[in-house]
Amino acid sequence: MIGVYLFGIFSIIFAGLFCWFRASKANVFSLALKTVASVCFILCGVFAIQTVGSTSFNLLIILGLVMGLIGDIILDLKIMYPAQSDQYFTFGTTSFAIGHLFYFLACFLFNNQHLPTHIIWNILISLGVAIAMTVGIMLMSKKMKMNFGKSLYMVILYSIILNFMTAFSISIAIFVPIFWIFAAGMILFLLSDLVLSMQYFGGRDEKVFIYINHFLYYAAQVCLAISILFLV
Repeated sequence: MIGVYLFGIFSIIFAGLFCWFRASKANVFSLALKTVASVCFILCGVFAIQTVGSTSFNLLIILGLVMGLIGDIILDLKIMYPAQSDQYFTFGTTSFAIGHLFYFLACFLFNNQHLPTHIIWNILISLGVAIAMTVGIMLMSKKMKMNFGKSLYMVILYSIILNFMTAFSISIAIFVPIFWIFAAGMILFLLSDLVLSMQYFGGRDEKVFIYINHFLYYAAQVCLAISILFLV
């Protein structure tokens, strides 16, 4: 079990090192540090599986973490090669969206096992909340003078997916308290992406935003990986 927490800590440490170097310049070295940080949260999940055993739920979490690593790399290429920024944003965001699909399937299995009579209502209510939250975020972004440009429809679609996953995980955690570990990961994920949106589309290029965004993001993925220990 010590490997779970050890690699979780390593993930945060390497993310901090990445932010330190990335704050000066995005280059191959900073990308390597980010990749190591992401590999660590995957290893956190792998060690958790070694501790509690392999299940469909666990494997889906690992697949979600792997898609996160791929998305991490692609989105950093967006910064390194601004001429292809739109393409890297599309591919990186798609990778994260696929990761959320794996997380949804994991949540669905857990929900179906522990709260089978709630599952339809959980999904429908979560979808309604996701759409309402996305509308609210879009209205707020206008007041903040954020410019999504060609990425507008991708941002809206991804926002609905992420908001849905956050609401869905919370809807499960309300009835099964141990699931708050997973739900906390999704909440942190949402907060991270809100900060990232301000960086990408709101012109907020202060160095502190780099640290806040990545701390929230890596804490989110570590929470999701550690949840494997408890959601068996």
